[in-house]
Amino acid sequence: MRITLAAAAVASLTLTLAACGPDDDPAPAATGAAPTTAGAGKAAGKPLTQEQLVKALLTKKDLDADEQRSTVGPTQHEHKQTAEKPACQAIADLDDAGNAAKAPVASATGAYYHGMGREYLEIHLTQYAPGQAEKAMAVAESALASCANVKIAMTGMPKAQAKFSKGTYQASGDGTLALKAEYREDGGQNAVMESKTYVFVRTGDVITMVANSALADTSMPEEKWVKQQVERVKAVQQG
Repeated sequence: MRITLAAAAVASLTLTLAACGPDDDPAPAATGAAPTTAGAGKAAGKPLTQEQLVKALLTKKDLDADEQRSTVGPTQHEHKQTAEKPACQAIADLDDAGNAAKAPVASATGAYYHGMGREYLEIHLTQYAPGQAEKAMAVAESALASCANVKIAMTGMPKAQAKFSKGTYQASGDGTLALKAEYREDGGQNAVMESKTYVFVRTGDVITMVANSALADTSMPEEKWVKQQVERVKAVQQG
């Protein structure tokens, strides 16, 4: 999962990854419930391969979008993010597990655009080793208290000043965490480079991330897309 620091970073990274995957389709808490990483002890489901994660991604048809789909495994990660505060690295690692010192088992990424607009939807599906998905979410959530403002460097890109805050979203799966982020140019005009909203849903040892990106006033991802993506992952886990 990537926290992208600018539109150019997203575009260049998306285009450099290998495009693949099909273009066709293959009881919750109340809205506003506080995000939670609870859910230990539930069946994890079978571990998924990168190929299975790619097939589980929502498609261009599902989202009625112009799509640039990219898939990449953690070992091929090209744009590592480094948080200036070590305690905040957990947030960058949750967004893009390829940052983590211990890479996850498999991951797949989809980026979905509507026309030529600046806004886009990003989806990451990540298979962790047993117990590591729950830990990754818990550590990132705990880090938010001291990471409201942090500088983040991305390989080949200017350093950015990031602001993180906890969001509110309907709980689902074995644990849900919602985040809001704003990235500004570090120094200079301190202009907003990107704002993003994230929803992370854990089902067993898989974390599904759905994120919206825009320059400002970014709304949380639509509930129907999050639900549809989580259900598709669960179907593959139980298949």
